[in-house]
Amino acid sequence: MALHVDGVPKHQQLGRMAAWPDELIMEFLGYIDDVSTIKNLSHTSRVMYAFCYDEELWKRLFLKNFATEPKTWHGSWRSTVLGIPVDKQANLQLPDNLHCSDLLYRPFQCSQINYEKLFAKIISEEQKYHSDSINDTLGSLPPGRIPRFKEETMSLDKFGKTYHDTPFILTNSNASRWPDWNMKSLLDRFSDIKFRQEAVEWSLSTYGEYLKHNQDENPLYLFDCNSTAMKTLTKEYEAPQIFQEDLFTVFNSEAGNCRPDHAWLIVGPARSGSTFHKDPNYTSAWNAALTGRKLWIMFPPEITPPGVGTDDEESEVTSPVGIAEWVISGFFNDSVKIPECQIGVTFPGECMYVPSGWWHSVINIDDSVALTQNFVPNTKLPNALHFLKNKRDQLSGFHPNEVKKVLDYILKTSDEKNDDLTILQDYSTKFNSLNIDGDEDCGEIVCSKLPPMPIFELFKQLLIRNGKKQDLDQGLEALLRIEAKQQALLTGKSKKWEALTGNGTASAFSFNFEDRDDE
Repeated sequence: MALHVDGVPKHQQLGRMAAWPDELIMEFLGYIDDVSTIKNLSHTSRVMYAFCYDEELWKRLFLKNFATEPKTWHGSWRSTVLGIPVDKQANLQLPDNLHCSDLLYRPFQCSQINYEKLFAKIISEEQKYHSDSINDTLGSLPPGRIPRFKEETMSLDKFGKTYHDTPFILTNSNASRWPDWNMKSLLDRFSDIKFRQEAVEWSLSTYGEYLKHNQDENPLYLFDCNSTAMKTLTKEYEAPQIFQEDLFTVFNSEAGNCRPDHAWLIVGPARSGSTFHKDPNYTSAWNAALTGRKLWIMFPPEITPPGVGTDDEESEVTSPVGIAEWVISGFFNDSVKIPECQIGVTFPGECMYVPSGWWHSVINIDDSVALTQNFVPNTKLPNALHFLKNKRDQLSGFHPNEVKKVLDYILKTSDEKNDDLTILQDYSTKFNSLNIDGDEDCGEIVCSKLPPMPIFELFKQLLIRNGKKQDLDQGLEALLRIEAKQQALLTGKSKKWEALTGNGTASAFSFNFEDRDDE
């Protein structure tokens, strides 16, 4: 029997669209970019109202139709676009299971997820490890947990020799170790300053309202490195001593500053976070939790996390679902079964170390404020050189105009001639004929418009000029070994084997097998 509402059967409430699967209906609605059309369509029936209630649909409408931030955030994208507070809207219901749809229910389910309850056992155990570390009573960790060390006990030598290639958490009993930044103190100082929050750039006051009240399954995450506030905030903290060895500082020289973006303020509501990724330009990172708890899921470079797809070059990384759906779909449970998976929770005052190349996803259990910075320690120089040389199409954070300024200075002040300088000169000449916005992040510029940037060659020249030639020479030797290993993985042959066989040349070594008719 067909279900009815006010005497109208379900199939009549959708008209001819009743024959469409839910996915096709949502796809169709996504092409409508007029607010009035969606609003009027939602009023045609209760079932259509349910389809038109989707928050992602209204978020797209907002981004399409509103060039600036909203005057007032009303608690949801739909309410904000329509200018109607959530508590003033009609509360329409679909009685008698009129329309059962996993597609429509899943976003709501994700928006209601309670990570504190879901990860209660992990959080409780991590809370104990956190307290034990501060009190110097830390015992053995269960498999798959990220170790903790007191900041004062982790020396640069210890880090470089033993721990540079594995995640760990730094604890500190000094309550004033990190700046006292929380949402209230930041709002008191920077309420009207605009910060970047993924697809939007809003004042902190507007984002503060969004943070308190939103219905997103994947809440907006403030991840800002270029606001005017950051120019002030970066002067208010000091990186842990073991992370101050940073070879990327050479990009900031007497010629100018072309260092890629590397220091960020991060603010997000509970349920926000980042899907699996590797940090840019094969840099390492540290992340200090200032307020709120963060759950970290990490994998070594060679193991792609469950639910994540990538090509061989890792130039395209796709995670078909958001964080909440990734957890609900069982990928988290799949992850913790993998021996190499590392899990940890950072509490306020703790600092996570993320080695270069490691996959990591972060889930904010509470509303949070954090500070993070990317860097290249000496032990990771070969990896950085390999990325800059062989992954030029994946560079990000560099701004072409600033790069051009520095490399032109190098060319102008160099007396010698070498291959690197020739490459820099060729790029400088090509760049002058380009019609691009050179102030943009190179990662945002279409590859066809911007030729491969000679960051590898520029980096080498800057290292030499900054007295790092010995480090560079050692890094280049290690780079050859990395490239040889990559070659062996790609071809199934090592360079040693090719040297022995001569790759088919007449002078090649052979095992002296003669042509024979028998087997």
